[in-house]
Amino acid sequence: MLKRIVIGLGVVCCTPAMAQDAAHVPADIGSRVVKQYVEPGLAAFTKATAELENKITALCAAPAEPALRDARSAFAETIGAWGPVSILRFGPLTQESRFEHIFFWPDIRSVTLRQVQGLLAQRDEQAATPMELREKSVAVQGLPALEFLLYGAGSEELALKGGDYRCRYAGAIAANLAQLAGEIAAAWDQDSPFNAAFTRPSADSALYRSPSEVASEIVKALGTSLQFTRDAELLPALGDSMEKANGRRAPFWRSNLTFALLDAQLEGMIELLGAAGFDEELDDDGRAILDTMLFDLKHAQNALAEVNTPAEAAFGGEEARGSIAYAAVALQGANRTLGEQLSAAIGLTMGFNALDGD
Repeated sequence: MLKRIVIGLGVVCCTPAMAQDAAHVPADIGSRVVKQYVEPGLAAFTKATAELENKITALCAAPAEPALRDARSAFAETIGAWGPVSILRFGPLTQESRFEHIFFWPDIRSVTLRQVQGLLAQRDEQAATPMELREKSVAVQGLPALEFLLYGAGSEELALKGGDYRCRYAGAIAANLAQLAGEIAAAWDQDSPFNAAFTRPSADSALYRSPSEVASEIVKALGTSLQFTRDAELLPALGDSMEKANGRRAPFWRSNLTFALLDAQLEGMIELLGAAGFDEELDDDGRAILDTMLFDLKHAQNALAEVNTPAEAAFGGEEARGSIAYAAVALQGANRTLGEQLSAAIGLTMGFNALDGD
C-alpha cells in the first residue's frame, strides 16, 4: 500500500462534467478559496517559518536550555501552520517538488534518519549552508529532518557549545523552509499567473477552463489529503494488531506532534470545504451529503483529540488505539462520501484514484 502511495500521490483523478455545466459550483470558487483559505494559511506558514529561523539562529548564537525550548516551540508552531498548507497538493506546492522538500513522507525505509545521522557524523559543511543543503536529498532538508535535529538522539547538545554543527545544520533547514514558504506565497500572489488562472478560469486557459475545473482541483486535493492522512500517517503506525503497532512509524513522534499535525490537517480540510462554498449551491440532498462528510471529519478530529498518550506509545495502547482506529474509519468514510456522492452532487465525475489498492 505505502509503495502505491509514493508512486501515485497527487494523481487522484476528478474531471468536470463539461466546461461550465456543474450547477453546484460557485462562479467565484477560486477567489473564495484564495481569500478565505490559501492567503491566511500561507501567511501563517510564512510567519511560522520565519520565526523558526529566528529562534534557531538565536539558539546557535547563544546555546542554552531556554533558547532550545524557544526553538522547539517555534517548530511546533510551524507544524501547526504546515497542516492546512499541506492540503493544497496542486499548483505551487507541487512544483519543483516543494512538498517533498518540506515534508518527505512516507519514509518507509527511515531514509531521513540514516542520512541525517550520516551528515552529523561527517560534519558535512554543505548541509550547514542553506543554498548547498538545497542541492542534497530532500530527505535531509525538511521538517522530519529538522525534528530529529531538535528532538532526536544528541539534541541536548544544542543547548551547549558542542552542538555548533548540529545547530548550524538546523539553521540551514529552517532558512530553506522560510524560503520555500515565501516562494509558495509568491506563486499564489494576486499578481501571479497561477492565481489568475485559479481565480479567473477561462476557455483559453491552459490550467483551468471553468469554475468546474477549479472545483475539480479542490476535490482532488481533498481526496488526496484524506487518503494520505489515513494511509501514510496513521495506518503504518497502527499496524494490523496491537502487537504490530509501532508509534515510531508515525510522523513527528519524537516531538509528540503527530496528533497536532493531524488535527491541523483535518481542520484544514473542514475549512477548505467551507471556503469552496459548496453548501451555498447544493440542494437539500446535496447538503445532506456534505454534512455527512463533515460529520466524519469532525468525529475523526474529536477522536484523535481524545488521545492523551505520547504518540510513540499511543498506537499500541488499548484505549488510545481505539480512538485512532475510529478516526481511520471515519476518514475512510469521509473519502468515500467525497468520491462517490459529494463529487457527483457538485457535478463532477471521479475517475481512478491511484492511491487506492488494486
